[in-house]
Amino acid sequence: MRSVLLSALATLVASAPAAADHGGLLRNAPMSPITAAILFAGLALLVGAVVIVVVRVLTKDRGASEER
Repeated sequence: MRSVLLSALATLVASAPAAADHGGLLRNAPMSPITAAILFAGLALLVGAVVIVVVRVLTKDRGASEER
């Protein structure tokens, strides 16, 4: 029990100097979070539309052969 307590204390002491702000390239982010969210939402919508178009194009021939 004592070793578990000491290892937990050592872990807390070792991780205490970590700051909430990242250093290096992430300190000055090129976009605000809302801009990044809007951009990625638009990209996700575009990818979804492309998938729907591809599925419709690939399955179009099956429906035409059944009608004949």
